[in-house]
Amino acid sequence: MNRLYFWLALTAAMALAACGKPTAPAATATPPAANATVAPPATNDDADAKAFLDGLYAHYKSNKNNTFSPFDANEKEVFDASTIQLLAEDTKLLNGDLGVIDGDWLCACQDFVSLKAVVSVQSATATTAQATSEFVDTGMPGQAARRDRFDLVKENGAWRIHDVQTIGDPASLRQMVSQEIEQLRKQGSKPAP
Repeated sequence: MNRLYFWLALTAAMALAACGKPTAPAATATPPAANATVAPPATNDDADAKAFLDGLYAHYKSNKNNTFSPFDANEKEVFDASTIQLLAEDTKLLNGDLGVIDGDWLCACQDFVSLKAVVSVQSATATTAQATSEFVDTGMPGQAARRDRFDLVKENGAWRIHDVQTIGDPASLRQMVSQEIEQLRKQGSKPAP
């Protein structure tokens, strides 16, 4: 029993002695070279935004029995409410005709065999993110890689696409659809020939 009291007293004395010690100076980091690029540390928002886009591209691994339809049945899993509303207005004004959306903007294609995509998040906060994807259809040999740029927003705790642009195209999805809506209103809901 005396040994127990001894060890408890010794532990308490050491703890009290440690409280009075000055803290060691913090180690200083060596500043990066002037021309060095320092990537900011990844955050959960970065990882979540990347996981969202990776999940979308997972639908493009095989075209066999693939029913994923980002501009139709699956749009609520893909786009934010504002973009869905914009797309619905465009569809209504087109009145069954084909408009600027004549393919799938996520794969920059009308058909695919099997996509391999690499997603990178450039910036992310708790509510918005900027990301890019570089992808190639491995089932179509010789095809050049394509790139998309995404503006993401978080709605109801889930990431959704607010806008997308295939890099090299003159305008983003929202810009093209908005221009088409404006044109259709001027023409009385009849698409240009």
